Amino acid sequence: MADYFSFWTHGASLIAEYTEEGTNTANGLFIQRAGWGTRVSQNQGTWNWFHLAVPSATELDHWRSYHMHAWLDMEVNNFAVVTDIHVREGANLIYSSGVNITGQNNTFPINLDDGRCTRPLVICVRVRFDRSFGQVIFRGAGVNFKEAS
Repeated sequence: MADYFSFWTHGASLIAEYTEEGTNTANGLFIQRAGWGTRVSQNQGTWNWFHLAVPSATELDHWRSYHMHAWLDMEVNNFAVVTDIHVREGANLIYSSGVNITGQNNTFPINLDDGRCTRPLVICVRVRFDRSFGQVIFRGAGVNFKEAS
């Protein structure tokens, strides 16, 4: 019988894709990292991608590892909208979903196809900031793995 393992990363490890330094734009990105995760906000009418790298098991107890499910734990206020969620294994896009998450505080499931894990995983979240008070708090992300021969 296969064993199951869940690996999580804390929201404080969040990386923003587009920063003012990286893009020379005035998106007004604000990032606050703390023990409860990372709070992000930007200027009204802007968007950004945010990335959470998840510890990735390519082998467990000398058995091949398969990724099964993922989770994204976050709080999105009414002035921001999560529009897309991607999961990448290395450079390969293994999950893509357009979503409309706003005004919610929850752990959101991501149904990955059961596939052999051979590279590092990252969960990518696109957020649109519709109003000047738009913000998201990323508390963490995780992936469930099973070992199999």
